[in-house]
Amino acid sequence: MLKGAKGAVLTATITCMRVQIDRFEDDGWAVLLLYPDGKRSFDAPRELLPAGASPGDVFEVRFEHDRAEAERLAEENRRLMDELLGEEG
Repeated sequence: MLKGAKGAVLTATITCMRVQIDRFEDDGWAVLLLYPDGKRSFDAPRELLPAGASPGDVFEVRFEHDRAEAERLAEENRRLMDELLGEEG
C-alpha cells in the first residue's frame, strides 16, 4: 500500500517495462524502442528523459495506475456536468 498526502492510502497498480532510446527527432520527441526486442516503438517528449540521455541508453519506465485519483476525477467530472445541466448532486 502507498501513502499519499495527508495520510490517504493510494490504491495503485504498477507496471514496468524497459525501453531504449532509438533517436531524437528535431521536433523535440524521442523515439523509444521496447527493449530488448525493439519490434515496437513509441514517441515521448524529450523533456521527460533525464538530462544527458542519448541514443542507445536503456531505461525502466513505470506506469502507475492510481485508482483513487481516477475516482476523484470521475466524481469531479460528474459534479461539473451536474452544474452545467442544472442538476443537484
